[in-house]
Amino acid sequence: MTELFVDALRYPVRDRARLDGTAICLVAVLLAGALLRVAGALWPDWAFAAPALLAVVPVLAFLGLVGGVLAGEGFPELLSPATATVAGRLLGVAVVYLVPPALAVVAVGYVAATGAIPAVISGVTTATLATVALLVVVVCSYLLPAAAVAAVREGLRAGLRREALAGTASGAYFLAWVGAAVLVVISWSLVATTASRSAAALVALCVFAYAHVAAAALVAEGVDRANYWSS
Repeated sequence: MTELFVDALRYPVRDRARLDGTAICLVAVLLAGALLRVAGALWPDWAFAAPALLAVVPVLAFLGLVGGVLAGEGFPELLSPATATVAGRLLGVAVVYLVPPALAVVAVGYVAATGAIPAVISGVTTATLATVALLVVVVCSYLLPAAAVAAVREGLRAGLRREALAGTASGAYFLAWVGAAVLVVISWSLVATTASRSAAALVALCVFAYAHVAAAALVAEGVDRANYWSS
């Protein structure tokens, strides 16, 4: 696991091509962050919609670049149909796997705030509902990376098939997922806690871009190893 994790951490800067790709990812993240900050400053005026919509462009560029790493093919060209296709596949599979946990969390939050438990599940405590919601979040987040790899490599439909999850029971995938989850959670936490501070937010966004590239490389390697042992 140590070797796998160290190799993933080195991936973004291992050679000139990867360093350039990581730098482009960083530019995309910084541009998206700047546009979203402008949108936040304009809210609730309708003018916020312009920078918010413009932020979609660098976000999709970032997804396309990270998707290339997930596919095991390295960073694709920024302005190419392949990058747009990969971004669409990654976004599509992410929506499918993130909607159920989002709905579960919102539902539990509503029940906790209002105390209104539907009659069909009467007698179930809020703590039990929260536990179920947590399980949904963990399961979906565990399966998402494997499905994302299948989607960017073979198409969105492939990412939504049961076969895409075949390697998730392996130790290689589990260890890769743990390492990638740590990187992603830390980077998102840094962004969330520094959002109101300009200099710190800039550093956090740099960490965010680097961590996601490394996490993508780690997941791709974990899936490849899992598929090797399961084949």
